[in-house]
Amino acid sequence: MKKTLYTTLPLMLLAAAIGLVGCSTDDEDTVEPTPYCYISSITLGTLTRYETSTDEDGEATTTTITYAGSYYPVAIDPISGHITNTTPLLLGTDRTIVPMTITGEGTFYTRPIDDETAWTAFTAGNYIDFTTDVVIQARATDGKSARDYTMTLHIRDNDPEGYTWEQMAPPSTDDSWTAGLQERRAIPWHGGIALAAHHHDGQTYLATTTATATPAWTVAAATGADDADARTLQGYDGRLWLSTPAGTLLQSTDGQTWQAVAQTAATTVQLLAASDQALYARIDGTEVCASADGQTWTPVALQGTASLFPADDYASLSYAQTDGTPRVIVAGQTGTTVALWNMIVADGEPWPLLSRTGDNSYILPWSTLQQVSLLSYADKLIAIGRGAETYQSTDNGLTWKEYTQLALPDGPAASASEHISACAAGEYIWIFTGARLWRTRLNSYGE
Repeated sequence: MKKTLYTTLPLMLLAAAIGLVGCSTDDEDTVEPTPYCYISSITLGTLTRYETSTDEDGEATTTTITYAGSYYPVAIDPISGHITNTTPLLLGTDRTIVPMTITGEGTFYTRPIDDETAWTAFTAGNYIDFTTDVVIQARATDGKSARDYTMTLHIRDNDPEGYTWEQMAPPSTDDSWTAGLQERRAIPWHGGIALAAHHHDGQTYLATTTATATPAWTVAAATGADDADARTLQGYDGRLWLSTPAGTLLQSTDGQTWQAVAQTAATTVQLLAASDQALYARIDGTEVCASADGQTWTPVALQGTASLFPADDYASLSYAQTDGTPRVIVAGQTGTTVALWNMIVADGEPWPLLSRTGDNSYILPWSTLQQVSLLSYADKLIAIGRGAETYQSTDNGLTWKEYTQLALPDGPAASASEHISACAAGEYIWIFTGARLWRTRLNSYGE
């Protein structure tokens, strides 16, 4: 008996010891259930999109492209439980294979919004099918509570680099007046637009609006500016400025009443351009000068062949680079030579003629475009011609390429007797042609 007792006791003690060790291990690995269930953030993974192109033979080719979904933030409304991406995904994104990561408290399950029984346990990186909205459920680990969220995935139905066009009511409802406009120039002014136009009745008219979202136009004959050259219109120092073919400089605060500006020494003034610091003009038919008041003119140093500074067939633009640097362009054609002069305002350097040789030989086809309007929009320079041909430059006018994304509708093309003018104001590009007014904006600006 003693022998059995002594043999059994150590075994019982050993078993007890093993049992104690085993309980300790279980206690350390077990996560205590909690009553919390919520989603704090969702991050999209690598997304797939398809892009179809057609070659010159009409054969279609589809290219598969991947891109980072993490650049597209996802917003969670904790009150309504609605989840959505704040910026639409790119056109052509495959919504049936969307990987994502969910952060929050609890365990997560998903199902299509139209199938209440198709719950699937979610793990990070799972591909979710967003053919319909998806319900995401956060379940508390204590099994006592759960919360449903509904997630919508927005994907573009248009190209972010494309444009959407809208035909607008013209400044005047008098069709005979609108159709009779000849030379014209539009500029951004006072948060809106100013349009100067010479009518075939011999009168110069000004149409202005201070709003671009919902424009309300004021149209009036330009009293005192009957013989003004509408193509010389500039905005400077809170006023509008024009010059006449005879060389008289005119100014107006409202576009309706105009006064001649007395000159200190100049005999004739041909207005060329304006910045926020000065007017620029050809004085007495020869020298390019600048003036802060329109009366006293100082010669501008030119870096290049001065005879190539355009005198008759030209367009101008004042704009700011992406970094805010202010510039002024005067471009045109002298003889058969296309010349573009681009100056950084107030840097103390001469006004340079951009070189057209070697790598930067892609010149603006000035004689093909005709009646060119220059504008700055979406970090690029755009030139629009009479026939609605469009070119762009992303290097401040050094090189130009056809801008196929800005494909104008059939409507804006001007007939042989019409004149076209365009400007950028607000979020839009505005095009005045014949009796029609159109505006367009980059699709990405509508977000």
